[in-house]
Amino acid sequence: MLRAFVKNVTAHAVSWAGLDEMARAGLYREVPFVLSYHRVVERLDGSDGLALPAMEISVAMLEGHLDWLGKHYRIVSPDDLATNNDSRPRAAVTFDDGYSDIYHHAFPLLKRKGIPAGIFVLTDLLGSSEVPMHERLHALLVGASRQWTSIPDELTDLLRRANVESSVEERAHKVAPHPFSATRFLLDRLPQADLQRVIDCLEVACDIGEAWRLPLQPLSWEMLAEMRDSGMTIGSHSRSHPFLTNESEERVFEEAAISRRELRRRLGVDAACFAYPGGGFNPSVVQAVANAGYRYGFTVCRHRDPQYPLLTIPRTALWEQSCLDPFGRFSPAIMSCQASGAFNLLSRCTRAH
Repeated sequence: MLRAFVKNVTAHAVSWAGLDEMARAGLYREVPFVLSYHRVVERLDGSDGLALPAMEISVAMLEGHLDWLGKHYRIVSPDDLATNNDSRPRAAVTFDDGYSDIYHHAFPLLKRKGIPAGIFVLTDLLGSSEVPMHERLHALLVGASRQWTSIPDELTDLLRRANVESSVEERAHKVAPHPFSATRFLLDRLPQADLQRVIDCLEVACDIGEAWRLPLQPLSWEMLAEMRDSGMTIGSHSRSHPFLTNESEERVFEEAAISRRELRRRLGVDAACFAYPGGGFNPSVVQAVANAGYRYGFTVCRHRDPQYPLLTIPRTALWEQSCLDPFGRFSPAIMSCQASGAFNLLSRCTRAH
């Protein structure tokens, strides 16, 4: 509550002084304001705490975000960002991971308001009943933490059985009591093959059932085709969501190129847009994405690759609580500060780019 109060007071002070508008005008004169969302739901957290936090936004809150955006920006498609026909600052709306609730809840809202958006999908999951690996890892860590008596020791032992690198095993001991922190820690450091072994061991260690998966079902190809026909931009988020900086150069290119090829084969879409899974990239990853034929790449930080600025376009990731005042209401002042980057002025990206 105190943090929300301080955030609200700061936002109103910045807004009252006009600093947010000045910052937005300078920051997005050349670089558009791009929003990133994941899940759009009617009821928050319908998975008994097993789904990753900070990924959901309600339809009502999303509408508040979009209404504010429409008052201050010209909203364009993500694949139209290079076009700047007027002086009004540009913005784009994107959705990552390809959850089916985007079709059920976000798509009708976008159509009603006439707003284009980018849908960045995991092509290996489309039309299946699978959920992304990061969701499975988090759900199993939550389930295990509810059963284990000594979480740090038991997680360390599990990582040892999964043949995870010893340095990761030792450092995981510190974040083990917090499933979200442990999930992020492992995703940031392990290639997908290692993560799969960890998941296999967790599935033996605990049973979390199947019901939690239902709200996290992916889009079908038919849903995606309908959104394409309604003017939504279909882009790639890779085949299976590995954090690309942890993978070999060959694997990175395959994730980018094969997903683009599949979108062309199934939908007739020559995808121009790619969103980096987890926001992670480095020069070799960006080069692979360029070689795969993409024109635009989207991140979640302010770092840019000087050789490929259009393949490292920053985004601001928002969810239900990103723009709330202390009373749980949408705050235009906080939204304005999110857009201007005011809350990030003193923070630096800690990723290895």
